[in-house]
Amino acid sequence: MPRIQIKRGLKANLPTSSMLAGEQFYTTDRSTLHVATDATTRQPVVTPIDDLATMPSVDGAADLVLMHDASEAAGVKEKKITFDAFKAALNIPAGTTDEKVAVVSGGTAGYIWGTDGTDGVLRMGPTMSWVKDAGNGYVTLDVGVIDCGSF
Repeated sequence: MPRIQIKRGLKANLPTSSMLAGEQFYTTDRSTLHVATDATTRQPVVTPIDDLATMPSVDGAADLVLMHDASEAAGVKEKKITFDAFKAALNIPAGTTDEKVAVVSGGTAGYIWGTDGTDGVLRMGPTMSWVKDAGNGYVTLDVGVIDCGSF
């Protein structure tokens, strides 16, 4: 019985010229499939996301996030960005893992409460106080005096 064998080899050795439209290439080191669209262009066949393994941890400087670039007019819209660069684009300080907020768009992001209630994004004046619940779910604000000024 006749067999069809797909060209195979290392990703670094994928051809960049003399390809035939429809020609297929399988990378033995990365388990990816690429299909030539013309003599010098090939497109990868993307693995279904549901079939991918889950990562046990993130190396922010090396690990990549896959994104769909909706502003790309044509061609492959999927792009990659390192996890750390993605966090920087969202203005989340390096070395943090929890969600944070900024006072204004583009401002430095921080925790509302901070580490002890005095160094967060919100800070209390002398006539105010606040307490954080033990489960870190909410902060209760108490106002001792409301001074409306004089006339």
